Amino acid sequence: MQATQNKIAKLEEQRAKLDKEILALQKKKNEEFLSLLNKIPSLNLEPMILIGGLLHIIDEANKKPELKEKWRSAAQKFCGKSLHRASSQKPQSS
Repeated sequence: MQATQNKIAKLEEQRAKLDKEILALQKKKNEEFLSLLNKIPSLNLEPMILIGGLLHIIDEANKKPELKEKWRSAAQKFCGKSLHRASSQKPQSS
């Protein structure tokens, strides 16, 4: 009985550690998302409009899965350009 209880305690400890790690990764993901939003030129939208738009996109993506690939492709093109622009603006060290 004690061995089972010890195993349960160990697993609960691991779960708590994993939950903490998940929260940290979710926070990092959100920060990266906000960073991407800041790179979009002329983003003159109020936060509530942006949130509503994102909720609409989620709804549309669930109705029309083919949109997901189209949007993913557009994002990859944008991120590629953003990363290319950022790396080209770094000063060259000699």
